[in-house]
Amino acid sequence: MKYYRFNQIAMAVLGALLLFFGAKTIIQIAQEEHEPEKPGFEVAGTEDTKKGGGEAKPGGGGELATLLAGADVARGAEVAKKCAICHTFDKGGANLIGPNLYGVLGRKIASHEGYEYSEALKAKEGNWDYAQLDQMTANPSAFAPGTKMALFPGLPDAKQRADVIVFVRSKNDNPPPLPEAVAAPAEEKPSAETPAGGQPAGGSEVIALLATADPKQGETDGALCKVCHTFDKGGAVLVGPNLYGVVGKKIASQEGVNYTPALKSKQGDWTYENLDLWLANPQAFAPGTTMIFPGVPDVKKRANIIAFLRSKSDSPAPLPAAAGEAAQPADKAAETPAAPAEAAPPAEATPPAAETPA
Repeated sequence: MKYYRFNQIAMAVLGALLLFFGAKTIIQIAQEEHEPEKPGFEVAGTEDTKKGGGEAKPGGGGELATLLAGADVARGAEVAKKCAICHTFDKGGANLIGPNLYGVLGRKIASHEGYEYSEALKAKEGNWDYAQLDQMTANPSAFAPGTKMALFPGLPDAKQRADVIVFVRSKNDNPPPLPEAVAAPAEEKPSAETPAGGQPAGGSEVIALLATADPKQGETDGALCKVCHTFDKGGAVLVGPNLYGVVGKKIASQEGVNYTPALKSKQGDWTYENLDLWLANPQAFAPGTTMIFPGVPDVKKRANIIAFLRSKSDSPAPLPAAAGEAAQPADKAAETPAAPAEAAPPAEATPPAAETPA
């Protein structure tokens, strides 16, 4: 009888150990990180980067040193607000989704105590110097394929990266000296397609495309926007504001939303032109915005998305006259001067959206 009781106890202990270690192994297998063959969703504007073209290229040593010499800590603090979603910068700050970054410059890579780094970063050698930080902020996935920071597409603007790096440098008990700057290269003249201020030319091009834009296709093209926004009437504020009725609405005016100073300082309404500039490049339209979305480079996709936004309204704002349609009546009038005035199309019946807020 004693042996029978002893066997029961031994089997219970062995069963408990087997259950414990088996469960532990299953959990480890389930939580093991694997780089996906295909991302869960594509970030609009990063397709070319993944194909090997159009990616943000970190500046060379001389170029980076020159940019750092002219970089501004205050500007860097504004740009780095988007980083504050995942990181803290103050001394003794907590680890969030990413590690605390106080004193990161000069520190060994993947060495902050209490944070579980990805294998991709653990495999990196050396310290976080200026060049390494520039490469990481330009394109995290290219610097360390498989990093947890893969969702962040990087900062393609080398000047913005330099501003962020000098801001990070300021968060240090003993900031490392800046690299010696070389002579600044001659400034590039803005192209005809890129007006001053870095904002892409759009305006008349998107106005012409709106006449044939497809709202349903726009909902598909803007699917990624639903990660941060709602579009139905009375929808909740998520990371970003609800966008029902946004066309024609005053910029940064929705109640209950804590807008950045970058957007609060913008004047006017969300006209078709302003929406086009915003969708093309949020950072160029409002430098310092916390919207990390890199923009939609394809103007046809932007037109479709704007048409979708227009459809989400009690009273959709009237479409502006397309440039081609506006030019056509003038040509006809020149060819047929004897035509009666009543025959001319009512060009003034629909004023431009910029003058007719919803």
